[in-house]
Amino acid sequence: MNLTSMVDILFMLLIIVMITAPMMHAQVDLSLPKSSAARITDESTVTISIKSNGSVYIEKNPISMKEIARKLWQLKKTKNITSVSLRADKKVDYGTVMKVIGYIKESGIEDLGLVALPEK
Repeated sequence: MNLTSMVDILFMLLIIVMITAPMMHAQVDLSLPKSSAARITDESTVTISIKSNGSVYIEKNPISMKEIARKLWQLKKTKNITSVSLRADKKVDYGTVMKVIGYIKESGIEDLGLVALPEK
């Protein structure tokens, strides 16, 4: 029995999965600023996104500004979230970003990362 063709097919499927898997993580569409300090997040991290119009999302779910601290507190207790990745459109007002950071700190989460695109 010749297994060469079967191994070739399995390797091709593996390559397809490796290429498409990073694209499967859907997030809120933002125009992020560029930075040389961009990093990858892990499973104990939740992502907060702020669109250019000021709307705030936890993961892909819209949320009002006043509910951020309460929702993060719940996630910290139920899903053991220890850090937050903050994604903000580059057109968002600095005061809005600082307000969200204040709500994050109010929820008791101290580990905060700012997400940006890597510089070329």
